[in-house]
Amino acid sequence: MALDRYDQQILALLVKDARLSVSDISRQINLSRSSVSDRIKRLEEQGVITGYHAHTAVSKEEGVEAYLALTFRPLSCDLVVPMVESIPEVKLAHSISGDVDLLLLVQAPTMKRLNEIREEIETWPNLHKVMTHMCLTKRVDRI
Repeated sequence: MALDRYDQQILALLVKDARLSVSDISRQINLSRSSVSDRIKRLEEQGVITGYHAHTAVSKEEGVEAYLALTFRPLSCDLVVPMVESIPEVKLAHSISGDVDLLLLVQAPTMKRLNEIREEIETWPNLHKVMTHMCLTKRVDRI
């Protein structure tokens, strides 16, 4: 589906703040409320907008983020998806190409909790290797 400049502007505003009202969006992009409302509905129906999310804050003083790169032998990502979903600190989980099978973004309130999560993951079936990559500085965040 091709998105015109109004669709792109609507998406950009909603990504930045999903709680913006249709009136606020219409004022910012100079389009009628009904047109903005129709466009949002169409974007939802066509699967361009798949949901609206609340982001929870992790304490800036104590919070830590890490990517955990998991390798399985044999491959068993589908088998562990319910386990991944049971850990609320896992914010993203992607099957990827290359030597790593599953990449997780974990946001934990403390290093202690991050270590507990890693220890839990190490018990998963067919897990061959876990590599932890600590996030040092956030450069861009559009999630």
